[in-house]
Amino acid sequence: MSVELVIVALLVLLVAGLAGALVGLRVGRRCPDSDVVERQAAAVHHDVGERLEMALDATGAAVWDADLVAGACWWSDTFPRMLGYQDIPEMPPDFWEVRLHPEDRERVLAHIASHLSGETTSYVYEYRMRHENGGWLWISAKGRAMHDADGRPVRYAGIMTDITEARRQEERLRASEERLLKIMETAPIALNVTTRDGRWLFCNAQSVRLMGRPRTDLMKTWVPDLYADPADRLALIARYDREGAFRDAEIRFRKPDGSIVWALSSWSMIDFDGESALLTWLYDITDRKAAESELIRAREEAEQALAELREAQESLIQAETMASLGQLVAGVAHEINTPIGIGLTAASHIGEQADRLRARFADGQLRKSDFVEFLSELAESARLLMANIDRAASLVQSFKQVAVDQSSGDRRVFELGGYIAEVLFSLRPRLKRTRLTVYVDCAEGLMLDSYPGAFGQVLTNLVINALVHAYGDGAVGVIRITAQPEGADRVRIDFMDDGAGIAPEHLPKVFEPFFTTKRGQGGSGLGLHIVFNTVTGPLGGAVSVQSWPGQGTRFTLKLPCVAPAAAPVVETETASS
Repeated sequence: MSVELVIVALLVLLVAGLAGALVGLRVGRRCPDSDVVERQAAAVHHDVGERLEMALDATGAAVWDADLVAGACWWSDTFPRMLGYQDIPEMPPDFWEVRLHPEDRERVLAHIASHLSGETTSYVYEYRMRHENGGWLWISAKGRAMHDADGRPVRYAGIMTDITEARRQEERLRASEERLLKIMETAPIALNVTTRDGRWLFCNAQSVRLMGRPRTDLMKTWVPDLYADPADRLALIARYDREGAFRDAEIRFRKPDGSIVWALSSWSMIDFDGESALLTWLYDITDRKAAESELIRAREEAEQALAELREAQESLIQAETMASLGQLVAGVAHEINTPIGIGLTAASHIGEQADRLRARFADGQLRKSDFVEFLSELAESARLLMANIDRAASLVQSFKQVAVDQSSGDRRVFELGGYIAEVLFSLRPRLKRTRLTVYVDCAEGLMLDSYPGAFGQVLTNLVINALVHAYGDGAVGVIRITAQPEGADRVRIDFMDDGAGIAPEHLPKVFEPFFTTKRGQGGSGLGLHIVFNTVTGPLGGAVSVQSWPGQGTRFTLKLPCVAPAAAPVVETETASS
């Protein structure tokens, strides 16, 4: 028996006992032991009252007793406290009725009237009452009326409990269930809930598309009939019983037109509306299976080409590994063309002057002034030749160093300012197509024992991210890179631009993978994710971002001068986020 029913029973017993005692006194009924009887009745009444009070205190409930003949009503002290009163207020007979919610009033009063007329043996109903603070409480009321010998209601009593929090929980649960169903319905892959015996409980829009049937028809179809081979479903059930949840089963389904649909199936068990059910996710892999079949057919028809195909695959893998260096290599020819051209011109000039000097010597017309002039031009040409050959060699060495660092991921000691210059030099072909100026302010002699390739990848991604997101085509702007020691064992690097900035709602997401505001416009959503992983991973540091929309963005890197002694994992993609 519930606590509420116990309280109601105690209340009815208490009221009945009081009524009997009052009737006995009213008619003047006496007996030889009337004093003893009255004392016993008082004791019983006191005992029942104590139990009732204990029950009310324990449950936070309230009880009432309405005398319909006298038009009076009594409430327990817990009732006004339930309504927010600190002290017990005056409680006239309409104390309860005037606090009913306007939308509930007619329904509740009709329910009570129906019970008092004898249409029901007890009543249970829920309604809202005004709280002292102006809000509304949800009340659950349970009770029973007492009738006289003629069947007329003379008294009724019951219990009220505050169920406001329970109703809120129910509303939150309902909203949560609605959200879950909406998520399930709009999921990008097919989601089904079925029973073991093959009945449908739920399917989403992707299931309808995958199976090629209207939802009403699909929900009426016995699940095994959808399989190209019904025995496959029995095998999957057996696998689930044996292994539990799984997610890698490739299954064939047959559409109404006879075509086959391949799906990657994941199975688990859930409770759906109180019923144990199978939850299956189906990802359409028909295109992939068709491609696999085509590959198999091609292999069977051209077995001889298999070795060439494998060789081509290895070449593609190697080419993809070096893809991040493509832009670096593309700028080599242009950058070293000028010094090599000047050197070639100087060498050609030396050759022409030497031939002219040789001819004059052979004709006996060589003069001292001619020889002196030749030596002077030879010295100048040699100077030009050496200067431009040195320039070309420096360019090649710079490109080579950056390329080796980014492809190998080796650790070494390097000077930070010089390496920043080398990385920016490798990006000159990309920067030349813009109207941006890059300033570098790095403390002299700042040495790092770290992974230059990883650091170069971070700097490259930050530059490309700024080009794609901070500045529009033809925009004029300034990028500033500063590097200063921070304490004895760390360095702080600030990368700042004066571009468009980042919207406040996007700022917390910039390091998340695949988040980009330039989808289809050069942004993959991986550039800043790689920056975050590389800085916090092999470089052992931290990265943060600040932005002011319309004014610019600042990325702050804090790196240890000596990187952690762990094998670096350097990502080679340079896509911007």
